[in-house]
Amino acid sequence: MADVEELQGLYQDALDLHEQGEFQAAAGLYEKILARFPDADLVLYNLGLALYEQKKFAGAAAAFLRAAKINGDDPDYWFNAGLSLKQDGRFEEATAAYEQAAVLKPDDADIPYNLGCCLQAAGNVRAAARAYEKVLELVPDHASALGNLACCVHRSGDHGRAAQLYRRLLALQPDHASARYMLDALSGKNTAAPPPEYVQDLFDGYAGNFEHDLLENLSYRVPLLLAALLKNTIGPGTGVMRVLDLGCGTGLAGAAMASWAAHLTGVDLSANMMAAAREKGCYDQLFVGDVIDVMHALDQPFDLLLAADVLTYLGDLRPLFNAAATSVIPGGLFCFSTEKGEKDDWLLRSTGRYAHHRRYICRMAEEHGWEKVEMRTARIRKEGDDWVFGNLFLLRKK
Repeated sequence: MADVEELQGLYQDALDLHEQGEFQAAAGLYEKILARFPDADLVLYNLGLALYEQKKFAGAAAAFLRAAKINGDDPDYWFNAGLSLKQDGRFEEATAAYEQAAVLKPDDADIPYNLGCCLQAAGNVRAAARAYEKVLELVPDHASALGNLACCVHRSGDHGRAAQLYRRLLALQPDHASARYMLDALSGKNTAAPPPEYVQDLFDGYAGNFEHDLLENLSYRVPLLLAALLKNTIGPGTGVMRVLDLGCGTGLAGAAMASWAAHLTGVDLSANMMAAAREKGCYDQLFVGDVIDVMHALDQPFDLLLAADVLTYLGDLRPLFNAAATSVIPGGLFCFSTEKGEKDDWLLRSTGRYAHHRRYICRMAEEHGWEKVEMRTARIRKEGDDWVFGNLFLLRKK
């Protein structure tokens, strides 16, 4: 009896610590209880919650799955297992967990919504679209599901339906900047730049599967192509340059260019992308923010600016070239890629990305004090089964 009372007191202490935000201490007490009662599914569930709050997603998933194995009829166990597995990058297992939760609680819109987010992060946009459609059957005005469904339909190539969905979202939220921007892209309106929240939301949501999708599904080649361009024009890296990686994303370009850098700084709008870049260990400094704002704020000039797939999210390049010109030493370098434009100075494509004509780039360079060192055309990534052609530039500050 005394043991039972002691454990009850321990459990109450754990719950109190949990409520106070002392998640590590609470987890320690939950584990003490489970050492005596390993089949206490509610304790396992609370342990999973405490581990999740500490971003220990693998441990959280294991706790929730153990709870679900003991009591498979509780949808919350399966749902939280799905959340943890997705955060751990285990998309297939997360999908199975969400699907089990949906069987147990078919009228809960949160379950198909998170299933859709998981499938979308894994690159399965058609299955994700079906999940979002289920959400909208349950909650017709679910704006997040509507926006994600529009994105999935857009990516699958059904531009007409995507435009209808963006209009439906704008009817719900007239100030939804991302929906307005994508509708402009589909309608042929040449907007000068995307709203920052569009870029931030796009890459925050894409961070978990970004590298796998780019490298495995889209055959993305820009960082390696830019590294080859540098090597062939200025020679192999000797680790003596101060390098600023604009729009560094998960750090693919920084890793490819690290041999040239004595000091490597990265900047990106997406905090989730930045977290992945930090794990690569090749950056000396990282800043979350708009690349142009950060260039104006940094007071020490760089030897080399990198911009792999940054100009594809900007139409009018004057602000970028103006900031870049003030951010390098005399004789400093600017190495970047564009999607190849054929007619206009710049064009917002139906993909939501911009293409730039090489003559426009050369004019911007001349106006802002740069000279062209090298320019090459290359296949930079795939769009469906087709290659997207881009231009690779290396400029030197006069």
